[in-house]
Amino acid sequence: MDTRGNTDPAEARDVAAFLAMLRELKECQGLTYRQLEQRAAEQGEVLARSTLADVLSGRRLPRPEVLSVFVRACGESSDRATAWLDARAEVAARARAAKAEPAPAGPATTEQTAPRGTVAREDAGAPATGTAPRPLPPRNALGSSSARRTAILIAAAVVLALAVTTAWMATAGDPPADPAPKPEARSRDAAVPAGWIRIRPAAAPGLCVTDGRVQDGRYTSLVAVQRPCGGVAPQRTELEPVGTDTYRIAWVHPEHGKGCLKALSGGAADGLLEPWESCGQASSFRVEPDPDPGPGSEPSGPTRQVNGGKPARYVFRADGEQCLGVRGDGTATGAEVTLQRCTGRENQTFLIGPAP
Repeated sequence: MDTRGNTDPAEARDVAAFLAMLRELKECQGLTYRQLEQRAAEQGEVLARSTLADVLSGRRLPRPEVLSVFVRACGESSDRATAWLDARAEVAARARAAKAEPAPAGPATTEQTAPRGTVAREDAGAPATGTAPRPLPPRNALGSSSARRTAILIAAAVVLALAVTTAWMATAGDPPADPAPKPEARSRDAAVPAGWIRIRPAAAPGLCVTDGRVQDGRYTSLVAVQRPCGGVAPQRTELEPVGTDTYRIAWVHPEHGKGCLKALSGGAADGLLEPWESCGQASSFRVEPDPDPGPGSEPSGPTRQVNGGKPARYVFRADGEQCLGVRGDGTATGAEVTLQRCTGRENQTFLIGPAP
């Protein structure tokens, strides 16, 4: 039997089936959560036992980077890991499409077949509609003094209720807030430094993300690369907010002006990040602290401390499936920063701190 037994992720039609296949993959290997965590660590990855237990016992798809580390810890090859990621993307797309479908219309009611205010009649020879006509109120229903008194009392009760409600709202202050969101959904604006910053690859903290040329010459325009931080000036970098935890990466040069990074697609430039003068057409990224920073992470200035004092590292996520990452192992000077499938590896994490 191969390492995956009879598991074929492409056959998963929904989230439940996909999660069942992940559990089957684990059972085929006979590995405990601790052993999977140790295997991932041996491969230079982070796979927390608590995270894995939540995934396999839950009802939601794992994040792509968690899935990638898990299946490789289970012995799957790189090609098989790609197959799992492709299957996850298909299941996620199918789930989104099903959620967007409108609910089927229910049976018609009397209100729908006979609009309010109309009188249903059965003319001689006309087929019955199957719905009983709604009787009109007697013409003298509000004509008697008793009926008038009842109507006045009802109206007074309504006015009093509205007055009481208005007074309560004026003294009660704001309505109670919604229940606290899950940690991954909370706003993290306070964790991202404002003003001029440096973005440094976690795998090579002596380098900074700035402009440069593609090393193999396949694309001639300036794109995002990593170079020694001492050679970045006079260009400056800032994160321009466009929504909750969502930013554009902007470069400002005293001579060339401002440009925001746009992820290119198709052809030789696929995945490269090019500075565009029209920031409104540039790419937006959700900046998220890495939940499982690896050992040896070093501070990047006064950034927030997480996970027992370890400095926060950040992931730039494009659409839930793609992240920014440095090409290759993430340590080579001049390597391009590209948009790539999220894997959770070291080359997709960055340090953000104030520029000196």
